[in-house]
Amino acid sequence: MDHIEKNLENNIQHINNLFHQTSDLVVRKLKFGMEKSEHAAIIYIDGIIDSEILQVFVIKPLLNFTKTSEKNNIINLVNEVIVSPNVQTVTTFQEITDAIVNGKSAILFEGHDIGMIVETAKWNERSIEEALGERTPKGPVIGLTEKLKTNINILRSMIKSPKLCIENKEIGLISKTQISVIYMNGIVDKGVLEKVQSRLSNLSVNYIIEDRIIEEVIEGQKSIFNLNKTTERPDVLASALYEGKVGIIVDGSPFAIITPSLFIDAFQTPDDYYLKAGRVTTRFIRFIGFILSVYLPAIYVTLENFHQNKYSQKVVKSFFSDGELLPAFWEMMFLLFLLKILIDATFRIPKSSIILLSLVAAIVIGETAVTAKIIHPAGLITIGITFLTSFVIIYRGLADAMATMRFLFLLIANFFGFTGLIAGTTILILYMTNLKSAGVPYLSPLIPFRYEELKDTLYRGDLKSLLNSKHSYPDNN
Repeated sequence: MDHIEKNLENNIQHINNLFHQTSDLVVRKLKFGMEKSEHAAIIYIDGIIDSEILQVFVIKPLLNFTKTSEKNNIINLVNEVIVSPNVQTVTTFQEITDAIVNGKSAILFEGHDIGMIVETAKWNERSIEEALGERTPKGPVIGLTEKLKTNINILRSMIKSPKLCIENKEIGLISKTQISVIYMNGIVDKGVLEKVQSRLSNLSVNYIIEDRIIEEVIEGQKSIFNLNKTTERPDVLASALYEGKVGIIVDGSPFAIITPSLFIDAFQTPDDYYLKAGRVTTRFIRFIGFILSVYLPAIYVTLENFHQNKYSQKVVKSFFSDGELLPAFWEMMFLLFLLKILIDATFRIPKSSIILLSLVAAIVIGETAVTAKIIHPAGLITIGITFLTSFVIIYRGLADAMATMRFLFLLIANFFGFTGLIAGTTILILYMTNLKSAGVPYLSPLIPFRYEELKDTLYRGDLKSLLNSKHSYPDNN
C-alpha cells in the first residue's frame, strides 16, 4: 500500500506497521467541525516535536473549527485555520514517514485520501560556541553547529545577498540526511558547481552519519592529500563562496566542506585578513614549517648514515651516534610511534587525565630514554622540532598527508640518502600536478602558473584589490 486510503483506521495501522510499532510514535485522535462530525488523527514522534506549537497552532484551531462545508472541501478549510507558516498536502505514505522522522506532524482525515504535513520540529542542539580548531586572535569567533538550519542562518547573517543560493538534497536509503550545496550565483565557477552536482547525484548510500562520505564522493579520486577543505568557521565559508567556490553542509556535522581546495589553501588562515602584520612573512614561515615537518627526520637520518665521516669526532658525538642502542632510523621511528600514541591517547582519555599523560610521556620519551642511551638527544630535538612545525598547519588539511610523506621520505633516506630524497621529491611534485580538486589542478596557481592569481598565495595582497577581484580557475578540461 503506497497511497493514503480513505479509511482512517487502516491508515493509522499502516503507519504503525511502517514504524514497527515503536513506542514513541504518538497518534492523537480528535473530532472537529459541526457537531464533531469530522474525524482526524495527528501522528508524530514524541520528543522531536514542539508540543506547544502542536497544541496552540494545530490542535486548538481544529477543535475550535465549527464551519459547515461540503465533504470534499474540508481539507482546504482546515488548511486555512491551521496557524503554521509551512503546511503541505501529501498523498503517499512515503511522504508521511519522511516528514514524521524529520520532526513534522502528519494529519489524516476520515473519508479522505489526502493528508497534511505541519512543521512542528524541535531538535535539541548546543548553543553557538567558539570555533575551537581554527582560533584567531582577531575576527569572528563563532563556529558552526550540528544543525543545518542554524548554520544556514549564520551564513545568511554574513552574506546578505540574493545571489546566495542554497540547493537542498536528501541522501540515504534507510535514513535520509539533508545536505545543502551552497554557492554565489554569478560568482561561482560553473565547472566546479556542475562537477559537485554530478558527483552528488550519483551517490547512493544507506545512511550518512558524518560528512566524510560526501568529501570522498566530491574528491572523485584516491589521494594522500585532502582535495576538499573542511572548516568550522562560517566566515571562512563565506569568503570561499565569494571566491567562486562551492560549500556543502551536512545536517549533523559542525563542519562545512569547501571545494575546490588547493595546496596553497593549507597555508592561509582567517587572521591573515584580519591582522596588518605578517602579510609577507607569515605564510612563508608556515611553508618552511611544512618543509621541516616532512623532511627534517629524513635529513637527520641521511646525515648520520652517509655523511658522518665529513665531520669531526666531537660533532659526531654531539649530533649523531654516541653509543646509543638504536641507530638514527629506528630512533626516528621509535619517537614518531610514541608521539603518535600520545596524540591519539590525548583525544581518547578524560580531560582530567591529560596532565598525568603528559607528565608520563615527558619522562618516558625525554629524560629516561636519553639517560638510558636508547636515543640520542639530537634525535629527540629533531622529532620535537618536527612536531612543533607540523602543528602550524595541522588543522588545515595537510596533517595526514604530512605524516605519510614524513614516513616515506624517512624510509627513502635510510637507504638512498640525499639522492633518494631528490628523486622522491620529484616524483611527489609530478604526483601532485596530476591531482585535481573538482576538476581544478591541485597546485594551481603555481602549476599551471597563473600570475594574476599570485596576489593571495605565498603572500597576502592588498585587501581592497582582493575584495574587488574575481577569482578564476583553470579550465576543467
